[in-house]
Amino acid sequence: MKRKKAREIGIKIYSMAVCALTPAAAFVLLETMTHKMDTMSAGLIFLNLLFYYLFYGLALALLRQSRLALSLGTVVFALIGLADYYVIAFRSAPIFPWDLLSLGTAASVSDNYSYALDPEQARNMAAFALLLAAGLFTRVRIRYASFQQGILTVLLAITGLATYSSAVQTGSLLDAVGFYPYLFTPNSFYQQNGFMVSFLSNMQYLRVSAPKDYDPEQTEAFMEPYVEEAEAAAEEETDVYPNIIVIMNEALSDPAVLGPFETNEDYMPFIRSLPEENKGEVYVSVKGGNTANTEYEFLTGDSMAFLPQGSIPYQQYMTGSMPGLVSLLNEKGYETVSIHPYNASGWNRDDVYEWFGFSTSLFKGAFGGAEIIREYVSDAATYDKIVELYTNKDADTPLFVFDVTMQNHSSYSKTYSNFTPDIQAEGAGEGHQLNTYLSLVKKSDEAFRELVGYFSQAEEPTIILMFGDHQPNDWVVDPIYDVNGQDQDALSFEESQERYKVPYVLWANFDMETDGQDVTSVNYLGGRLLAAAGLSLSPYQYYLEDLSGQLPVITGSMYMDKDGAIHAHDIQGDEKDETALLAYERLCYYHLFEEDRNDSIFGNGKE
Repeated sequence: MKRKKAREIGIKIYSMAVCALTPAAAFVLLETMTHKMDTMSAGLIFLNLLFYYLFYGLALALLRQSRLALSLGTVVFALIGLADYYVIAFRSAPIFPWDLLSLGTAASVSDNYSYALDPEQARNMAAFALLLAAGLFTRVRIRYASFQQGILTVLLAITGLATYSSAVQTGSLLDAVGFYPYLFTPNSFYQQNGFMVSFLSNMQYLRVSAPKDYDPEQTEAFMEPYVEEAEAAAEEETDVYPNIIVIMNEALSDPAVLGPFETNEDYMPFIRSLPEENKGEVYVSVKGGNTANTEYEFLTGDSMAFLPQGSIPYQQYMTGSMPGLVSLLNEKGYETVSIHPYNASGWNRDDVYEWFGFSTSLFKGAFGGAEIIREYVSDAATYDKIVELYTNKDADTPLFVFDVTMQNHSSYSKTYSNFTPDIQAEGAGEGHQLNTYLSLVKKSDEAFRELVGYFSQAEEPTIILMFGDHQPNDWVVDPIYDVNGQDQDALSFEESQERYKVPYVLWANFDMETDGQDVTSVNYLGGRLLAAAGLSLSPYQYYLEDLSGQLPVITGSMYMDKDGAIHAHDIQGDEKDETALLAYERLCYYHLFEEDRNDSIFGNGKE
């Protein structure tokens, strides 16, 4: 009898100890899946821990048995930690609340990645498994005196979690615990604040607030001089409308901007051979992924600077007609065609392209029998489609094509029978992802050379703009930093912005009107393209032309002043620069969110 009682006491002590320690253990294991915890303050550790105890408490209130509650909580946090690890590995940024809207897009490319775990992460998952096993042997039971008491207990637990979620969006509380506020550095944001506090605090950005002193009527009045400028320019516009081809090339970049390194041969010889006046560098707002945001900035002229870090306007904010570059060219009489040789549903493009005004959209189904490199349609195959569109078009109708390629999409860790890397980079061992990536860039360079060669012989005037959507993820370029004795985690803010720089090429088979500006950001490229083509701009593009003289680069994380100095958006700069940014923010908000917006501001062209 005494043994049985002692055994029961032992089980009870064991169960209570495991119940008490499991939330804390789950917190530590989830955090260490992606980083060390040495930068997190005691206040933030406590604030994160509180969530875990509230969550496990709710599970216990609902399931009433500790073995079920602990198992559920541990599995949930293990899956979150694993997902965050893979998301950071694939796109170099953690999970945001709005990523839940991107699950379909993520699933469509999930087969193309390697899911092998590093030893440290494998140990963490093994520890989660042990934690799960420990919870299964606990014997705590909750017995409610009545059904009403059970309902009340569950409601109180839910209220506690809801109150917590609301509290971590409160500035005074976050300030008190030493919250790191700089969302433009998302990895540091999550490392210093903890996953749960970071994720839940970001929930407040699912809805974007209007800018300071925003008034739609004042915004329209502000644009009146640019409306007049656009109307005058449209009246003087000639009847020569060149064909316009835009290629937003998946992950195209020149990693040499990060530091010098040697390769066995040049990976972009054709692009380097072009005259300097035909190319430059463009800053984008993303790295490693979220292609849709670069598309958004180019096609609208808006900037991600005024939207939550990591958000996707295509999925979160766009709900209908969106005037911009496409609608402007429609008004000028262009046939407007989008090309993306992958799933139409990715980033909601099947709806978004219609809202932009494309007359035709070609997706993966239009590329039956096309050349495949690894698992994607090649750049060359999409260029063949462009040539086909050109040769079959009405001779009196100019053509605008927006081609979002897929050939260079990550991951770069697998091997394929239809592709053998031929570039070897210094510091990258045999089979390293960097070698695969650079070999794909070489393929892009070769295909672009063929496209330019074709249109150099074409009769109709044609202008081609090609630019990268982002650089590859951090793991790919690690060897470049290694050979230069640098650590990506120790870069200054200015140095880190080199990871957002990609090349652009502007070529035409006629004399272009270019201003020679070799560094810009993607929000300005649409207007620069039309100016180079000799076409009038929209009022918004004329405004952006003026703004670029004062702030030549604006991205989601920084802006560059006219002297070339880089400023983080959260740091006060020159008062004049801040005023200019506020005016731009109001226009971006008006463009994206104003229900009664004046569309002619963004798409006014020659009828």
